[in-house]
Amino acid sequence: MFKRAKFYLIIFAIIFINFLTLDFLLIDVEKTALIVAIGIDKTESGYEVTAQIAVPEATNQSTKSNESVIFAKGKTLYDAVDDIGSRTGWYPKLSFCNLIILGNSVFEENVMGVIDFFVRSYKVEDSAILCASEKSAKEVLLSVSPLDNISSFALSKIFVRDHSNASPVLTTTIKDFSILYYSHCKSGYMPLVKMIDTEDKGNNTSQTSSLTNNSGAPSGEDKNTPVVYDAETCLLFSNGIKTGEIQGDECLFFSLFDKNVNESYFNLEVKDDDGNFGKALIALKKSRASINLEFENQTPVLKGELKIWLQIIDTDFPQEMKEIATIGRLNEQMLKKAGDYVTFTLEKLFETTKNLNCDLFETQNMLYRFHNKKFNDYTKDLLKNLKCNFIVTCQNYI
Repeated sequence: MFKRAKFYLIIFAIIFINFLTLDFLLIDVEKTALIVAIGIDKTESGYEVTAQIAVPEATNQSTKSNESVIFAKGKTLYDAVDDIGSRTGWYPKLSFCNLIILGNSVFEENVMGVIDFFVRSYKVEDSAILCASEKSAKEVLLSVSPLDNISSFALSKIFVRDHSNASPVLTTTIKDFSILYYSHCKSGYMPLVKMIDTEDKGNNTSQTSSLTNNSGAPSGEDKNTPVVYDAETCLLFSNGIKTGEIQGDECLFFSLFDKNVNESYFNLEVKDDDGNFGKALIALKKSRASINLEFENQTPVLKGELKIWLQIIDTDFPQEMKEIATIGRLNEQMLKKAGDYVTFTLEKLFETTKNLNCDLFETQNMLYRFHNKKFNDYTKDLLKNLKCNFIVTCQNYI
């Protein structure tokens, strides 16, 4: 009985001391830098990190997000990130960082030299989204968008919206990119962000509390014209090196083999029953897909089967009432043309990735997993000898 009372007394003493002295090792939220996005650019002397920080405020009067953009440099990424806390006095919290932007200067060498930092760091979730910038990462985070007070939030909406939906935006995360890089295919992809100027300033203007450069002083740099973001171009990688890019419908139809389609669109040259020629906006309403690596006469063949349900949403020519009343149905000629277009696009994508030595369809992984006995014999020249056979079936949704 005495030992139990002594034990409880010791526990109470430890809790009481922490309460009076250390605040239970909790960090004051008003001194915490909640990093929501990081931009990385390569410099001659190392790296420049641009951190977009949501700064908590002890007030219930402001309804707008408060942000700061901090610049820091270092020979390594760790030095640059650590420098943020040294120069600002904030505690940089990376656990809230869900967007990592790589500037165009990073792609001059193996990008895994940068991504490895986030793989090793327990401070960053491996579900954080990776994207590339057409310009520097700093320019993206310094941009202002009419869609949100914080530019990274406006950009993240594109990736979050299409993360589980087949679309031209091929979202990837730290985990996804790393798994492909360290797998047998040694390839990967990453969406490329382009900024498009707009005159619409909207109702949300950035409430920037400070722009701090590497010396810790306000930079005074003005923000650019309001922009919106386009991420329908995708960079391709082989062994961590950027080899090329794909865009638009190539990205859309590729994503059908990996994701369920909710509602995506593509344009198609059509001719209706009344002889009208023009473009129609086609909606992908549903899809079913499978892709496998097979061998035909000892030749490796990538066989993809795709079944899609389509609907006409709009045309650039007037239609008769009888056509409109069909609720967007495609005639047999249109269905065949849609199937031919999807097949042609997939074959073009296959040849592009093959010539770039990018195993985008993960055929090396299929070879190792499903044809393991043939792996050593075929792995060296698999992409060189690989053929494709895409079978696309189109049906009306209604």
